[in-house]
Amino acid sequence: MTNATKVFAAAALFVASTALAAEAQMRPAAGYQSQWYTTPDGCSYSRTHALGYGVSWVLIQNPHHINKPDVGDHCANTL
Repeated sequence: MTNATKVFAAAALFVASTALAAEAQMRPAAGYQSQWYTTPDGCSYSRTHALGYGVSWVLIQNPHHINKPDVGDHCANTL
C-alpha cells in the first residue's frame, strides 16, 4: 500500500466518521418530550411512536402550523 493510498483511506474514514456524528446530532435527545422538533439547519419533524417500537421522527412537509419555513432538499425524511 503506497503512502498516497494510506492518506486517501485515512481521509475517507475521517469524512465518513464526521458525517455519522453530524447526523447523530440532528436527532433530539432521548428525553425530549415535545411533539415537534426542528433541527439547527431548519428541518422540522413530528414525533411518532407505535406500540412496541421506539420513538421516530417524520419530516413535516409544510410546517407553517408550528411557525417554521418549508422544508429544504437537505432534510432527511425520518430521524
